[in-house]
Amino acid sequence: MARKRRRTGKLNLDRSGPWVAIVGLLMMTWCSFATGIYAPWWGMALAFALLIPQVRLVSKWAKTKPKLTMAVPVAGLAAWALLSWFGAMWWGWGTDVGLFAR
Repeated sequence: MARKRRRTGKLNLDRSGPWVAIVGLLMMTWCSFATGIYAPWWGMALAFALLIPQVRLVSKWAKTKPKLTMAVPVAGLAAWALLSWFGAMWWGWGTDVGLFAR
């Protein structure tokens, strides 16, 4: 009879870290698209411009620092929230100026 393998419950972030970061980047892409609800077209372009260094950093760190790649989308979320706050407070973004405003 074959022995069943036991799982230790340990996460191997060296293998899964970059994949978790890619899922985080996909969620950041959704946030960038959602920016169009309350921001003008150039605000949405700024939100997508925030994604470019994140994608480059995750692809660069995927082999050398796989555990740190998961921090990149978290930092990107903070940068996106700061951009959204700054746009709402100082540039007058709101539901009346977004791409989908009536």
